[in-house]
Amino acid sequence: MAGVRHLKVIGLAAFIVGLVFILHRTGSNAASLVHAQASDQAPNKNNLKSNNGPGYADNDNKLIANNILDSKNDDKMDAKINQEISKEKEPNEDNVENKKESNSNSDNSGKEYDPVADLIKIRSLSPMTIFSKSYCPYSKKIKHLLLNIYQITPEPNVVELDKYEFGAELQAYLHEKSGRRTVPNVLVGSSHESRGGFDDFNKYHEDGELIKLLVEWGSGRLQVSKNDAPSNV
Repeated sequence: MAGVRHLKVIGLAAFIVGLVFILHRTGSNAASLVHAQASDQAPNKNNLKSNNGPGYADNDNKLIANNILDSKNDDKMDAKINQEISKEKEPNEDNVENKKESNSNSDNSGKEYDPVADLIKIRSLSPMTIFSKSYCPYSKKIKHLLLNIYQITPEPNVVELDKYEFGAELQAYLHEKSGRRTVPNVLVGSSHESRGGFDDFNKYHEDGELIKLLVEWGSGRLQVSKNDAPSNV
């Protein structure tokens, strides 16, 4: 009886050793399979790319891959891995704001000059506008005639095109609208038609018609009188 019992013990021990060996081999094969699958999913040494997102730096790839292998279905570890991946995909808020501001500044700086709106704004300042150039002798003469020899209310608005930011563009538009290319160029009343330059206004002055014409062109919006000072135009 003792011999039979001894044989049973030896057989049971052999069975347990065999079972442990089989389980050990199965666990090793499973670990190798997981490692092989993780290696197959990494495209190259430099970048780890996803079909749905951008590439990640190599150091980050190694960290994420190692965490995946070591996670062992750990909820906390999985959450940490997902958080790291999300950081790479989310855009930086500061960069987005800076890009919007840059686009806004570009739009403002690239805004084109509008001579139509500018002329309307200039004409709204006074019923009479003298477009001049500060160095032009004829411009100086007409300003002396209209601003010193005569008293005009409201006072004519003088625009020095050579000192104006968009003087060249405005003068080109004035040529189109008023029919006069050179300065001085005088506009009176609601019309954009040029009333002439120095030679024209000096003739009106010498003929004694200037006051009547200015009042007529101004449609009652101008009050004109002649100063008592002698006229040396």
